[in-house]
Amino acid sequence: MKWVVYALLLVNLAVGLWHYRFKEAETTSTVTSEDDGLRLVLVKEFLAQQDASSNQIMVSETNNTARCYTLGPFKSKDDAGQVAEQLTAQGIPVTPRLSRDNNRQGFWVLLPPAQTRQLARQSINELKANGIKDYFLVVTGEQTNAVSLGVYSQAELAQRRSDAIAQLGFSPKIQNVDLPLREYWLDWPIEYPLSAGTLDKLRKQHGGIGQAERGCPPS
Repeated sequence: MKWVVYALLLVNLAVGLWHYRFKEAETTSTVTSEDDGLRLVLVKEFLAQQDASSNQIMVSETNNTARCYTLGPFKSKDDAGQVAEQLTAQGIPVTPRLSRDNNRQGFWVLLPPAQTRQLARQSINELKANGIKDYFLVVTGEQTNAVSLGVYSQAELAQRRSDAIAQLGFSPKIQNVDLPLREYWLDWPIEYPLSAGTLDKLRKQHGGIGQAERGCPPS
């Protein structure tokens, strides 16, 4: 009988040991799985940061090292387009660029703000009755309830408009405003220099333009 008891004890011990090792392995596996998951997240974040850093470095290097010639400014898009065609025909990879700068003075003709929206609309009805079609009602900002009668790049044109409206019995005013100045440029890599003869010819055709070296604009 003793051997039966010993055998049962050995079986219980073996089962207990197997159960303990299974739980330990299960726990270790779970921790490892969780740890792998955490490491995956960290690796993903690290790679994202590396990608972002690489992009920043690449952009920085592009801005600092990539150089282009720029030609302009041209007065109109058509002028820039014509020159772009000429340079492209010579094998120069030209990229048009439009720059805007608020440094051009404009002249805004308007009826001063009315006390109420209803009074402003009455003025509009009177303008319409006199055949005036170019106008709009200002509904926001400092000039709320004013009636705009046009913005002009030349003071003479603005004054002519104001006088015509005044002859109808209104009291318009002219307000100085900043207008966006549009300038057209052509950019291309410095690996494609222009000959002195070509540059002189272009300067004669389009007065006021010049060539300079600058960082290439972002593509």
